[in-house]
Amino acid sequence: MTGKLRNLPTHIALWVIFIIMLFPIWIMVATSLQTYDGIFNWPPDWFPSIPQWQNYADVWGGDYQFKAPFFNSLIIASSTAIITILLAFPAAYGISRFSFFGRNSMLFIVLVTQMFSPIVLIVGLYQLAQSYNLLNSLVGVIITNCALTLPMAVWLLHGYLKSVPETLEQAAAMDGCSRIKGIIKIVVPLSASGIAMAGIYAFIMAWNDLLIPLIFISDSNLRPISLALTDFAGQNIVYWHQMMAASVISTFPIAVMFSFVQKYFIKGFMSGAIKE
Repeated sequence: MTGKLRNLPTHIALWVIFIIMLFPIWIMVATSLQTYDGIFNWPPDWFPSIPQWQNYADVWGGDYQFKAPFFNSLIIASSTAIITILLAFPAAYGISRFSFFGRNSMLFIVLVTQMFSPIVLIVGLYQLAQSYNLLNSLVGVIITNCALTLPMAVWLLHGYLKSVPETLEQAAAMDGCSRIKGIIKIVVPLSASGIAMAGIYAFIMAWNDLLIPLIFISDSNLRPISLALTDFAGQNIVYWHQMMAASVISTFPIAVMFSFVQKYFIKGFMSGAIKE
């Protein structure tokens, strides 16, 4: 009982921080269920007495056709996450398991690449995409996103794979297991948390990215949600209720993903943070 009372101020402070962090999300959901005129009521309605669920139907299948950008973003983010994992895992495994000249320098260079803002690289990336006819295509956006997420994914997976004991692979090798088979049957299952963490990181970065689609895509049928959200702001008016409904829809996949893989995500971060 004494311990609970001693921790009471900490719990109260955490609840206050939690409520403050959730307040913008509450405003977003409440605004998405308002009418356009209801948004400007004073005092404000913290939750509308008659929720306007029709806002979601209008955004999804009405004039804005938000479902097309939604599925474009789903293709871009899913492809970026899968390709990033397929490329980052072998690279991280090689760095964590083999000793070679310049290994530490390579890791440092991988980390340094994350210090550059994408806006600094955008001219060079645009020229490369143009030379390979990748402009105005989802493939060009996916490849560019992979180039931006790959260094951090390699760094995260390297930290995690260092915590997987090499003795397990050595024991499997003594039983006649090849290195490839040992990776598939031992290393991959034991590093599932780290793989999930790197995949979620790549997915979120690609899902929220605005700069690359803004520069690379001009076809309205190929726009992701980050660009489509700007449709709700006109020259002299912003349709806040529909913009917030679209924002809730765009947030939904990330929230669902976190609810399923939260424990793996936290475990992956904690494992990568420990050095032996």
